[in-house]
Amino acid sequence: MHRRPAVVVLGTDPGVEGRVRSIIEGAGSPASCEGAPVTVISAPADGSFNRDRGPSGIDVRAVVTTFDDLNGHAHPEYLHRDSTADGQHRSHGEASVFVVVSERDPERYRRAFLAGADDVFGPHAGPADTDPLSGPLVKAATDPNPGLSSVDIDTLRSVVLDAATTLMGAEVDEVRTKVEWTLANIGEHSSLDRIIVYRDAGTPFTPAFVWAEDPFEPEGRSFDSFPAPARLAGFENVASEGTTTGMHEGGETTMNATVHVPLVSEWELIGVVVFEVDSPRPWVDEEVDLYRTLADLIAHMLVRNDHRRELGRQTERLEQFSAVVSHDLRNPLNVMSGYLDLASDDIDAPHYRAMENAIRRMETLIDDLLMLARRGDTIGETEPVPAAAIAEDAWESVRTPRATLTVVDGIGHVDADPGRLRQAFENLFRNAIDHGGPDVTVEVGPRTVDERVTGMYVADDGPGIPPEVRDSIFESGFSTAGSSGIGLAIVARVAEGHGWTVDVDTRDGAVFEFTFDAEQPTATIQPDHPLREA
Repeated sequence: MHRRPAVVVLGTDPGVEGRVRSIIEGAGSPASCEGAPVTVISAPADGSFNRDRGPSGIDVRAVVTTFDDLNGHAHPEYLHRDSTADGQHRSHGEASVFVVVSERDPERYRRAFLAGADDVFGPHAGPADTDPLSGPLVKAATDPNPGLSSVDIDTLRSVVLDAATTLMGAEVDEVRTKVEWTLANIGEHSSLDRIIVYRDAGTPFTPAFVWAEDPFEPEGRSFDSFPAPARLAGFENVASEGTTTGMHEGGETTMNATVHVPLVSEWELIGVVVFEVDSPRPWVDEEVDLYRTLADLIAHMLVRNDHRRELGRQTERLEQFSAVVSHDLRNPLNVMSGYLDLASDDIDAPHYRAMENAIRRMETLIDDLLMLARRGDTIGETEPVPAAAIAEDAWESVRTPRATLTVVDGIGHVDADPGRLRQAFENLFRNAIDHGGPDVTVEVGPRTVDERVTGMYVADDGPGIPPEVRDSIFESGFSTAGSSGIGLAIVARVAEGHGWTVDVDTRDGAVFEFTFDAEQPTATIQPDHPLREA
């Protein structure tokens, strides 16, 4: 970001202004910094220059004022400031403050230093090249870009903290806007010329996001084209202050000052962020650390956004699958069921029941597949619901004429999605019938600790679950009874979606034990009913 170096003379003493101009402009060879001549600006000491009269595009390198205009304190509004086109001033580097005294009074020297002066000079009547002010002033005005000051670092830290909130809250369709806004904010506060976020797309690394002070369209580049690629591959930052390499017909050739920061996610390099300045410039360690923090925020947001996009694609594929299952499988099944009803008088009862059970089993399988595809572990709005009543309703939907359900009082109301809770009960009841037979007995009741309800259980008197398969029963597709193996996977997802845990015990049959969340509302225990202890 190119700005004209400037020396500001504060106050109304024409002798001081003339002295400064003689040093900067005299001897027929004006002082310059990186090819740009140093400008001398005269300004009143009342601060009005900084508020509304500062020329655009200047970099204030030094401030010269008299002891009287200093008036016992430094002028902080002129220190560490850049003037920009909109009249605002941005922190960048440190302007040196020089004070000129009219007489060599030790007390005035002491007070000037206490007020923040970098150096104090007495009167001078000789040529500029013998003036004691000449060396320090020319050096301050012509030294290359001094980098960020401690004030700048504090400002940059605040900007990065704001960026964390902005980026972490970005929705999928807001990512580009918020990243580019963040890069612009960082670039302007740090006086950079451009910031480029490259993503690893194989070969080459492609620019995903760009901010530049001037129009700029970067191209893809190979990883080996970055400086010190081995260090970047090892997740190290790579900073270069840039150099002036020599003379050619057009003048000096200058290498950009750059910081290259790796984008890392789960110990994998996914890109590189490049911070550039079109001139030599030192990089402060704290500044580079903040750029790394920004890169980490961007990497986290990009990976999260990739996951969201992939989830969206998966959801779209599942919705297409659901449509196929609903139409292409259910319609032929409905035809089969209709023909079976028409032929019921012509088929022996045992054969009819076998075919009817097969059709019902297919209907259950389709329902389970659709539920997994469309809802997964998504839980809708929860509310306090009577668990016992929902269990009894679920039992009615399971066609088990000889099986028995017993609901033990005491569960009370459970904070749950009633539809999903019913699905869990239905699948547990079907599992009990599949393994325990048509005469199975099922019991639903509360689990307690110190007479407080902490969960519930669903138990049956079937053969139980072999110990060697207990760790696999909640996996989708696993079954020991020749069923779809989806039912218990649905139970596990419903529990997970509510923030509950579900475990299985094999004492006296299969016992599925649910533990509610610690903040789950609990029911009042009725001591005259038997309770299963947790």
